[in-house]
Parts: sequence; structure tokens; C-alpha cells
Amino acid sequence: MIEKLNKILRQLALINEKLDSRSHLSVERDIVKTDNKPLSAKEAADYLHLSLSRIYCLINEGKLKPLQKKKYARLLFTLDQLNEYLSETK
Repeated sequence: MIEKLNKILRQLALINEKLDSRSHLSVERDIVKTDNKPLSAKEAADYLHLSLSRIYCLINEGKLKPLQKKKYARLLFTLDQLNEYLSETK
């Protein structure tokens, strides 16, 4: 029993080390766009590393604002908007 607990403790220590090493990673995205065309909701989700449904939730919560918000219209975003959202969530 004690051996199993020690094994679990060692595994937890390894997990903590991995999490600590990942916390030092930068949240900045190094995506270079050559044109200034707006991004679709799917492209915004990929850029933010979120699901498409989470993008819709953020819009409904008012935390993320598309270029236009019309009924049945396509949701478009600029990189500036997405980077602003990232800087607010840090």
C-alpha cells in the first residue's frame, strides 16, 4: 500500500514539474498575416485555440466583439480584436 502511494506521489511530482515548465510559455501568437482581411469565426477559434462554440459564447457574453453583429450575418474578426482579447485575459 505504501509503495503504491509513493508511486502516485512520484507521478504527481512529475506532473507538477511539467505544468510548471508550461507556465513559462508565452501566450503570444506568432502568426504572420500578409493581408489585412478579416478572419472568420472558425479562423478566430483556431487563432485563439478555442472551440467554435466557445467563440459564440464569448460573443454572447460580450467578451469578444465581431466586426459586425447582424442577424444571420457572417461573424468576422480582425487580428487586433483577437490580440486585444488575449491581452485582456492574461
